[in-house]
Amino acid sequence: MTNQTVEYELIKKYLTPEWSTERVQIRDSKIQDVPLLTEIFNSCNYVEHWDPTFYIVEESELKQLVKRSLSKTVNNRGFRLQCLEVKDSGKIIGYFHLQHYSPRLPQPATAFISMFVIHPEFQGKRYAQEIVAGLARQLAELGYIAIWLEVYLKNWPAIRFWVQQGFNKIIEYDGADKFSETARAALILEKRLK
Repeated sequence: MTNQTVEYELIKKYLTPEWSTERVQIRDSKIQDVPLLTEIFNSCNYVEHWDPTFYIVEESELKQLVKRSLSKTVNNRGFRLQCLEVKDSGKIIGYFHLQHYSPRLPQPATAFISMFVIHPEFQGKRYAQEIVAGLARQLAELGYIAIWLEVYLKNWPAIRFWVQQGFNKIIEYDGADKFSETARAALILEKRLK
């Protein structure tokens, strides 16, 4: 058997600024969303002892991400930060940000979820599952072949959630080579779309 290298062309298609699932409206974030997005992110701080990315942030940090998402420059065009609103109430319950392509990814047909946050009040109500399934459909329709994300090994609830959503291939291990109470390690997981 020979090893074949498959070449993928850069997909110059991105998530639409607004789309929806059965119960959730997903849209590009705006600067005026920053205070609420900061509050939602900080409400998930209880995860920090498992996942160091969930430290308390200032509004300025989220503002930079929203500005980057809204920017149409070549360097920022592939980054998208989208709010998650419950259709019935219009309440923002979370957000995600995603890289449509990145030098870190092996081929341009793979998207990378760099953050996915649901306010604790709305966790366990299957909103996240619905959104992830909708996101996978959107990206598959645009021609992407896979989605990657990083999850910390000590964040067992997140590992369980993402594996249940079909992120079941380990792409890479990143972190300490020996266990300790303070050691950090993460997995890059993949969900195939095609």
